Amino acid sequence: MTCSEPISKVVPINRAECVFCESDADFKRCVDGLDNDEDLLFDCDDPDCRDYAGCNIVKADAEDTEALCSDDFDNDDNGFVDCLDFGCQTLDTCKDPVQKPEDKDELCYDQLDNDHDGFLDCRDTDCQGPGLTVCEGNDVTCADGIDNDGNGFTDCGDFSCTKNPDVSICP
Repeated sequence: MTCSEPISKVVPINRAECVFCESDADFKRCVDGLDNDEDLLFDCDDPDCRDYAGCNIVKADAEDTEALCSDDFDNDDNGFVDCLDFGCQTLDTCKDPVQKPEDKDELCYDQLDNDHDGFLDCRDTDCQGPGLTVCEGNDVTCADGIDNDGNGFTDCGDFSCTKNPDVSICP
């Protein structure tokens, strides 16, 4: 609305963000990314949406409780969901009942800290030993011409090979 428009031009009630909303379809106006009633307040920032449960969720500062670490949602917007979030990995919800050593290819490539030492997959030194093929860190993987751990460095150009005492082929 501009100052030159007649005062009688009022936003119709059915265009409000969510006045007298009763159904899920009504409440969709509270999360559509639009300023439906043109009051310069969008969605949950508009008081019209105060009764919508989706607008009354308090954003967590950290994903670090049993409930937040098992809801299939990235509560702290850091790109990691539930047990993949570093804030969740020490909670019982995210621990395996039996702590497994990361000493097999399938355990070194599953995006889990199976041995709960704070290191995932190829970042865990347990995944760089003999017989493992998914990470750099032994004479076989340090000579295969492949960036096994996906860090952008191949074979003897990778610190996982040059700084590893189990590797004998790199200077």
